[in-house]
Amino acid sequence: MLWAMLAAFLTHKPPLVQAVVVGACTGLFVAAAAQANERNPTIERTALLVLVWGCAAGTLFYVGLIYQRRHGWEPSQPGPGWLYGIYTVIWLLGIVAALAALLGEGGFKVAALTLVPLVLIAPTALQGVRMRLGRVNDMRG
Repeated sequence: MLWAMLAAFLTHKPPLVQAVVVGACTGLFVAAAAQANERNPTIERTALLVLVWGCAAGTLFYVGLIYQRRHGWEPSQPGPGWLYGIYTVIWLLGIVAALAALLGEGGFKVAALTLVPLVLIAPTALQGVRMRLGRVNDMRG
């Protein structure tokens, strides 16, 4: 119940807020993955990766939400399945990026880029997993 409430907290926000969260998380995950084998990553390269990938991912996500909204979806209603799917995929790739950094030469210094985003989108991602597993169980009868 708590996870569902936390997931709803993010998915019921306006499309721009959700796009900023998705973009920032994606940018941080890409930066961590790209610098997983660098002992001393530069702040300039990290900022550039976060900005470029974050803006690209956030823009695409925003366009998708606006399209969905024009076709009848209201942010106060439960989100469409693809919305939770995107959060889940980004979250899982963030875990992979964190593990790559921890196991690579970047270590905890680089993996730390993923901590806050992983916690931020975890409830929504886990809600997406739960929804997907519920659909699979429903199909099994």
